[in-house]
Amino acid sequence: MHSYRPLRNTLRLGTSLMALTLLVVPAFAQEANSDDAEATRRLNVVTVTAEKREESVQDVPIAISAISGENLTASGVTDISTLDALVPGLQLGQSGTDARPAIRGARTENVSVQQDPVIAFYVDNIYRSRTSQALAAITDVSRVEVLRGPQGTLFGRNAFGGAVNIISNPAVDDTTFGANITIANFGRVRAEGFGNIALTDNLFFRVSGSIDNHDPIIENSFNPDAGLRDKDEDYIRAQLRWEPTDRFDATIRASRWTQGGAGNSDFGVSLLGTPVDPDPSTPFTAEEVIVADVAPINPRVGAGGAPTTGDPFVVDFDFETELDTEQNTIDLELNYDLGFANAKFLASYADFETGRDADTDLSSFNSGFSGQFDQVETWTQEIQVTSSHSGPLEWTVGGFFLQDDTEGLFIFDRLFDTDPITNTPLNVTPTAFFSDFNALAEVDTRSFAFYGQATYSLTDSLRITGGIRYTNDDREFSRVTTGFNTIPVTFFEADGVTPRPVFEDEETFDEVTWRAGVEYDLTPDNLIYASASTGFQSGGFNNAADSVTGGAAFEPQLVDAYEIGSKNTFLGGDLIVNVSAYYNEFDDLLAQEFVEVGATTLAISTNAGEADIFGIEFEADWQATDNLLLNLDVAFTEAEFGTFLIGEPVSGDTLDLDGGRIPLTPDFTVGIGAIYDFEVPWGGLLTPAVNIYYSSDYSTNDIDYVFGEQDDYAKLDLRLTYTPESQNWYIEAFGQNVTDQEILNRTVRFGQNAIVQNFANPAQYGVRFGFTY
Repeated sequence: MHSYRPLRNTLRLGTSLMALTLLVVPAFAQEANSDDAEATRRLNVVTVTAEKREESVQDVPIAISAISGENLTASGVTDISTLDALVPGLQLGQSGTDARPAIRGARTENVSVQQDPVIAFYVDNIYRSRTSQALAAITDVSRVEVLRGPQGTLFGRNAFGGAVNIISNPAVDDTTFGANITIANFGRVRAEGFGNIALTDNLFFRVSGSIDNHDPIIENSFNPDAGLRDKDEDYIRAQLRWEPTDRFDATIRASRWTQGGAGNSDFGVSLLGTPVDPDPSTPFTAEEVIVADVAPINPRVGAGGAPTTGDPFVVDFDFETELDTEQNTIDLELNYDLGFANAKFLASYADFETGRDADTDLSSFNSGFSGQFDQVETWTQEIQVTSSHSGPLEWTVGGFFLQDDTEGLFIFDRLFDTDPITNTPLNVTPTAFFSDFNALAEVDTRSFAFYGQATYSLTDSLRITGGIRYTNDDREFSRVTTGFNTIPVTFFEADGVTPRPVFEDEETFDEVTWRAGVEYDLTPDNLIYASASTGFQSGGFNNAADSVTGGAAFEPQLVDAYEIGSKNTFLGGDLIVNVSAYYNEFDDLLAQEFVEVGATTLAISTNAGEADIFGIEFEADWQATDNLLLNLDVAFTEAEFGTFLIGEPVSGDTLDLDGGRIPLTPDFTVGIGAIYDFEVPWGGLLTPAVNIYYSSDYSTNDIDYVFGEQDDYAKLDLRLTYTPESQNWYIEAFGQNVTDQEILNRTVRFGQNAIVQNFANPAQYGVRFGFTY
């Protein structure tokens, strides 16, 4: 029976939270008012655009973390893969080149072109449609905004669990330039820089770029030239901003991002082994698999039963994998002051291609190879009109259009037949290519949405908000497969002439999402709020038709979300404390199941059931003295599946995960940071900084396997920075994950019951030098 205990806990905690705020705020306000009236806020409060208008993050009645570009650089964040240590409620898994973010229990399972992301990802308010695109370099940015919880009204489709918005530094009326260079272990050299110039009185140009290279982090003991997780990345962005009048401005941005080398091309990086049946005389049941020991041997076809390396950062593959990613984007932003409102028009085009291959047998035998090659072309247009006049009513209305054409080619090809006794290739040199499975899937999406949100001030302190959005997705799907290998891959019958049959399907998904909220200013610096909202992730397509419906489509995932919170500034701006409590109720939640096709395994998504998640998030920044800055981020989470039916792939049994843990959702995380400025005799500041991130244990798979458990851990980051009195340059030494924790963030069962895992990076340390003029 479905449990509503988390909702009762939310209501009870909400009452306590509001009561505590009402008691604490007057005391702090009195202390702040006793200070000099000219006291100014010393903490850097970031301006955000989470509600489509510029406002202080402290005035936005939603749970949002805004990390400035300066803090991102200081924390060594060069893409979103390490952002979770700075944002409560955010976890980042990864497999291969695909990011798998999770926010408040909304986790990313399927990352194919046939399914959309569950966390919406934006760059300069422009939507990017694939999870792989979220790992692009972060260079010369103003801030990153992470909105936690569904953002179904203003952000819309696929902001099911939240949204991440990266905002670039704009071109400005100034001549300035800067750069920094990082030298670190694994032979890493990263150079980043920008230049800004005023071409005329109203035309400004800015160019930014980065080059990031390092050696493999994952060693290959069999083939030293085939290590993994190296980096060969280039990124460049150019902006031209035109301000012909005080009422109109236009910006055009173009960017190019490339990746080469091996990178994370092999998504089955760390082979753990295969589950051991405790009683081979009886069927291997799902309950036995969940608690099974894992034999450290390789069960893959053609691997010869070789032992695993026993080290998550060592492989023994013969195949030299390759990663080839290229993204080109061009965006246009127009802003016009209508007097009573501000109008914004956004248009964008993105051409994204990524290809990565893998060693199919995960061994030193020359048995075969596989690969995934995706191509995406995306066009978007959006128009927003946001009120600007004074008065009790603030509003935003808009329309959004998306055309997203995706193509995904999966190949799984063997070089030889395999000896049935030794499980090794029969030949030494290939005489012909054999194939188990190749598939080409295409999904074309046309989506449009209309939305509006309004906030009305009942009094100077009390406001109510309502918002609604209608989204319509028309999606067309086609898929063709073959068991024959050709170079290049073609889809014909054995005669080489007759085309293979193409399966086609189409579906329309439309949804109305809404938001309702109330907020109250206890004082000008203390806000409490409550809201209810909905969100959805668009439906997609499976690899085969359903035997009942005859179609391949699965339905959208849905969420109802409730949140209460408080945002507070105390001590004349020296202390910021934000608290939120939430309850999310998920329906039609997707599960990823696996089916065998020859020697490979294909993912199938099904609307498996429901889940509930209750949580509390706490963020505090305190300028304790002129020299000491402290921060604290805490997240408490109670997350569990409701009725949730999923196939366990090893046993073939069907499980109901009711009461089970949601993956990548620890019960408790805490981040603690401290920065202290020492004045040195020769002038300038010497600034040590320490950050500790602790996570309780969590599961890394929907099915709570013992071998998929990440134990609780604490990660330590350190840095020491010298800044001269001029403050136009700095030099620092840093260490990330200096305790060298092995942090597991993904566990998957591959074909032939191979258990593979992905780990975050080990300890990294180095020096960084930067300047700005």
